[in-house]
Amino acid sequence: MRFITGVNYWPRGHGVQMWTEFDREEIAEDMRAIARMGMNAVRVFLKWADFQPAPEVIDEAMVGRFDELLVMADEAGVRVIPTFFCGHMSGENWDVPWRGGRDPYSDPEMLRAQVRLVRYFAQRYRSDTRILCWDLANEQDIFARPRDRHSGWLWIHTLASELKSHDPEHPVTAGTHITSLTEDCGFRMDDLSECLDFLCMHAYPLYADSCPERLDGVRNTYFVPFCAALTRALGQGADVLFEEFGATSQMCAEDVIEGYYRATLHALLSEGVIGAMGWCYGDFAVGDRLPYDTTPFEVGFGLADVDGQLKGAGRAMHEFCGTLERLGGGVMRPSEPGAAIIVPRHYYDNSDPAVTPARNFRALFNSYVLARRAGLNPRVITLDDDLSRFKLVFMPCVPQRRGVNTTDWNRLVRFVEGGGTLYMSYDGAALDGMGDLFGVDVRYPTIEGAGQPVEIRRLGSLRLRHATGRRLVVEPRGAQVLWEHVCSQEGLNEDGRGGGPVEGEPAIVAARSGRGRAIFCDFALELSLSDDYGVYERMRPEEVYRAVVELSEWREPVWTDSPDVSATLLKSEDPGGDEVVLLVNYSCQPREVRIHTHGIDIDTHEAQAPANGAIVLGVERPGGITAAE
Repeated sequence: MRFITGVNYWPRGHGVQMWTEFDREEIAEDMRAIARMGMNAVRVFLKWADFQPAPEVIDEAMVGRFDELLVMADEAGVRVIPTFFCGHMSGENWDVPWRGGRDPYSDPEMLRAQVRLVRYFAQRYRSDTRILCWDLANEQDIFARPRDRHSGWLWIHTLASELKSHDPEHPVTAGTHITSLTEDCGFRMDDLSECLDFLCMHAYPLYADSCPERLDGVRNTYFVPFCAALTRALGQGADVLFEEFGATSQMCAEDVIEGYYRATLHALLSEGVIGAMGWCYGDFAVGDRLPYDTTPFEVGFGLADVDGQLKGAGRAMHEFCGTLERLGGGVMRPSEPGAAIIVPRHYYDNSDPAVTPARNFRALFNSYVLARRAGLNPRVITLDDDLSRFKLVFMPCVPQRRGVNTTDWNRLVRFVEGGGTLYMSYDGAALDGMGDLFGVDVRYPTIEGAGQPVEIRRLGSLRLRHATGRRLVVEPRGAQVLWEHVCSQEGLNEDGRGGGPVEGEPAIVAARSGRGRAIFCDFALELSLSDDYGVYERMRPEEVYRAVVELSEWREPVWTDSPDVSATLLKSEDPGGDEVVLLVNYSCQPREVRIHTHGIDIDTHEAQAPANGAIVLGVERPGGITAAE
């Protein structure tokens, strides 16, 4: 399968008025420019009001212009992803004049009209090789949210089924975005994966308060690959196309965006996605028109500027496409994972109002960052996945209700007793036999208060502030104390007494259970990291996870001695495809690294990783060498 490298497209001189102001010369040149950058796909938007001006009418003139665009793209060597129902675009909604406030997801007449549009295109372009896939919508929940998840499923299922019934050869997807990961917005990934051939995700760290640092810094550059990993997990293992990511030069300097693009593209490759598409092709010269007039930062997201010259993002994309082509151009998958991060059982609908999808997202995101920085290539999974595939699993910030049920917990206990390693951090969990598994006597829970200081130490100290304030006081009963609490002066009352932990109390403990190990952290570590600006630069919180890795005795095929530089063993999906090691520097500073291997050998064991850069190394196994440039 060919890796999709592409870009979202509106012409620079016309923006969303592309179809009504059809500029053939500009579009044809843009298609050639996209191909020159090395990309193989372009996503275009069939603006709903343009193509279906009335429920019973498909505008033949607009369809004719789409035919012309297909010819231009094909002549340039670029395949097209047409997107239906882009009622939302760049901060504004673009409704059809005949909707009249009706629900597009469940109103029978609205559904019938939408079925009419997709049926027309499926019949007209059945088996047309110039089309890569059908995309049902662009961030549809912003345009109008379904009343509930069942309405969202109904809409996706109805339209996807209609497309496939008339055009079984083209895959069908839908342009969902990060709201589907941070809110219960009516589109859930497991519902979508039931109906679609692969999932899409759109995410921008510039808009995420869980990414407080600079765009090309270590937390922000993990954001997009994590969103891909979580989308796959919630989507029951479905393939993921990362359909939108990017940054605007109205907010960031060119070199910062270039570094961010470079790190993100290679990180997505190492995460095993099927493609990556930037937002968007060019800066817009129509800033005085909607949607750019009300969202002026939208004019600066281009890979090219208003004159068509490559910007930093375009240079990074061109470089990435060249690397990918040298590797054969196909999708690459990481080696079989040994570490996993577990999504809570009720990710969207916990009965505790504080345990929201956004809260769960933050905990999992920082767990992913910690695992990556500890040298792991973790798989994000659900509790319905097969635990026997893994050697160690992480359960961050387990709440009191509906995060883990009793059946899940019994499976986890058996996983440990059978030789696995479990790490769990506390946020209210009360599970039968928890003390026995972690080798402690459970004394009592405390609520020390969100925002209160918490400091733990091992070889060095980690100073944070409680995200939730909840802590479980335990006494070791055969457990090894890995980290202990430090009583900080900031936490003392006027009389000199502290309301928090006593100096030297255990904070993180590890115990043997059967043939495995269980590690317990007595507060919500990952959530506490989430709100701490610059914590990954100031301190080494990944040492907590590194200690878990050491106790598990799991070894990745390859890792480095720098927390900023990940190493992933990748194999091409193509028959007889090569294995390579991909190094990605998530930092905006260059790093000199020592590379360690287990069961393989590589071209070199030392490397100079450029800022936000990537290095590809050949792999040697018994029986021969697979080459890489």
